[in-house]
Amino acid sequence: MKKSAFYTLIATTLFIISIFCFYLGYSQVKSPILLALAFHDVSDSEKDFFAIKQDKLNSIIKKLLKHDYKAITPKEFEAELSLNQNQREGRKFIVTFDDGRLKSANAIKALKTEFGISSAVFLILDLIGKPDYMDLSTIIDLKDNYDCFIGLHGQRHVELTKILEEKNDLTKELKTAREILGKLVNQEVTWFSYPYGETNDEAKKSLTTAGLKLAFNVLGGNIQENNDLLFLNRIMYIKNAKEKGMPDPESWAPPYTVSNGALTVTLSILVGFLSLNWFLNAKKARIQEMKKKQNNL
Repeated sequence: MKKSAFYTLIATTLFIISIFCFYLGYSQVKSPILLALAFHDVSDSEKDFFAIKQDKLNSIIKKLLKHDYKAITPKEFEAELSLNQNQREGRKFIVTFDDGRLKSANAIKALKTEFGISSAVFLILDLIGKPDYMDLSTIIDLKDNYDCFIGLHGQRHVELTKILEEKNDLTKELKTAREILGKLVNQEVTWFSYPYGETNDEAKKSLTTAGLKLAFNVLGGNIQENNDLLFLNRIMYIKNAKEKGMPDPESWAPPYTVSNGALTVTLSILVGFLSLNWFLNAKKARIQEMKKKQNNL
């Protein structure tokens, strides 16, 4: 094989690789993202590692919005789940709150007032109206005036796996709690968040039988089209989560896919320059071959 042909082959191969890498990187940067954020107590005190100050919560929301995320309503979230990955577009997130702490009500109102964000709150039936927890009038106000979606966090704040281990009728407990909460707030309750994030296959069967359709863990991560609807990822805020090696909402602003995609695009550009260099070498080699051929005539 002539040197010019060999150089051309290398240049063409590198060019194809650079095009492929660019496409892959661009796809990573533009890949759709669907996040569910989970918060607990919104308080001026951060003694509890679940507690978050309102300013910190606002900062997380602003970072996500800055990086082209769009806050969607819980109903829009449900519609998003019905789409396959090719139909999804852009970066989206929902905001949820667990336990029904009274101070979280102010945060839900602030998010709606300042950012136009509709939240979901997961309530513990037995704690409604207890000290430091929302009473029914507060819950109704959030639902009717701040577009807050009501979900269930259990009749009591106990792991579902523990309820099963104690040989209690989990299905009956969930069904009763769901129906009572639904009547109290005048809304069909179909969302559930696992207390302490604990569940298993038997517990998920009980949820289905009880009429619950979506359930959330606290493992963090992007929600994909093939995720189990009774084990959907949520990113729970915990103070100093990064230092503890745990999922953190701020780690997604910018998203991981952007960082990976940017590296891949950069690699594609470098490979493209290498390809150009080999094309120039091939051109020089052809000129030399032509001169050599002319000298031999």
